[in-house]
Amino acid sequence: MSEKRLNLMGIFKYAIGDGAFSITMNGMNNFAMIYLTQILGLKAEWASLSISIAILWDAVTDPIMGHISDNTRTRWGRRHPYVLVGGLLAAVSFVLFWTVPQVLGSTGLMFAAAVVINLMIRTALTIYAVPYTALGFEICPEYEDRARLQGVRFFVNQVTNFVFGALAWRMFFTERLNDSGEMTDGSLIPSNYLIMAIVLSSFIAILVSACCFGTRQFAIDNRDDEIEGNNLKEFWNDFSDIFKDRLAVNVFMFFVVAQFSMMLMSQTQMFTYIFYMKFSALEKTIVHGGGMLAFAFCSLNLSKLVTRFDKKPAGYIGMALAMFGGLGLMVVFRGGLMAPQAGPFNIGGETLHLSMLVFAFLQMCWWGGCGMVVPLASSMIADVAAINEKKTGKTKNASYASVFTFCQKAAGSIGIIICGKILSLSGIVSGAKDQTVDASNNIALMTFISGPIVIAGAMLLLRRYPITRDTIRKLTE
Repeated sequence: MSEKRLNLMGIFKYAIGDGAFSITMNGMNNFAMIYLTQILGLKAEWASLSISIAILWDAVTDPIMGHISDNTRTRWGRRHPYVLVGGLLAAVSFVLFWTVPQVLGSTGLMFAAAVVINLMIRTALTIYAVPYTALGFEICPEYEDRARLQGVRFFVNQVTNFVFGALAWRMFFTERLNDSGEMTDGSLIPSNYLIMAIVLSSFIAILVSACCFGTRQFAIDNRDDEIEGNNLKEFWNDFSDIFKDRLAVNVFMFFVVAQFSMMLMSQTQMFTYIFYMKFSALEKTIVHGGGMLAFAFCSLNLSKLVTRFDKKPAGYIGMALAMFGGLGLMVVFRGGLMAPQAGPFNIGGETLHLSMLVFAFLQMCWWGGCGMVVPLASSMIADVAAINEKKTGKTKNASYASVFTFCQKAAGSIGIIICGKILSLSGIVSGAKDQTVDASNNIALMTFISGPIVIAGAMLLLRRYPITRDTIRKLTE
């Protein structure tokens, strides 16, 4: 692998691959709970269980995929074959999730189909994402460059999420008049999900193919390299050795808690948009898209913070910004400073609200802070993998990346179950076009306070991370 510093265009050719991952994963994160509860009519607990089972499966298979990728020898290297095949499988299974369950009659069959297809999506993403992440570790081998690549990668992730997530409210889920002449929220119309599925899956396939072609210079024939062991014993040795690495465990613990806070916020905020704030499709686009663009902007500029302050201080700054946004939402809207639909005004025939703009700003603070934390944690685990390679002489980038995502997804699996409980305890009724005032107030409160409380714990855990640029420099020397 070349040690030459990769230019920005080279990084973008790699990063567009995260666009495909973003469309698939954020498509599920943004709309799956709404689809399962309000379109299929599954109870919140059952809907969250169907997603949780798939996330847990995804977590378990990640380390296996990491070991397989690290020990793969092909004409096209150890990463690219999996990236291409896994990405195209993700595109196909994504369409199935939003179409097949709707044609089934019974609740039991719909639940079973949701579980099976979700498992297909997650398996395809494992095949794709673990080698893809490891490829990123390898093409930018320097300390600051790792933060730069991860920042650009998550910038692309969120820009793609903005186009196909935030703008989805306008592209696929605009309000319509029903047969009785009443306005219906577009996210509650079943046929809209079929259109979304076809469009998004097409772009998944396009971006996967473009990433593989754009990074083809890194698809190096490694058939003559030695294979250390592609068997169960060697897999277990790799897996257990990584959990014995105290540096890696520090990063895992910090990011698991941070990821848990993001899961709680992301899964409950959709219900807050619809039932508490009562945003129109345009307002949902502004609010949801604003958070994504803030995430993207902060990710892209993370390397500047790292260059100036180093990685741990950059993490503190990001989490402090996120806490300000989340707690600000609670103070303003549940503290009585502003009503959910305060300050209406008209622009181009569209009615917007001042309260929406305030909500959007504070949510941008939350997701902007998260936009520093996510790529930062990825660059930290890349540092830890590089330190291990210098000490042992063994390349385990995919193994480290996969255990990192294993911890992340295990937290997500638990988090989605808790989200289902939160929805149920809040009083949200599946399939209902409207919710009670108490239910709407409760889900808004949980949206605003859950994330900041949990991310404060991540801030405490980050204190244990000892690596700085001086540590890397001394080790290299």
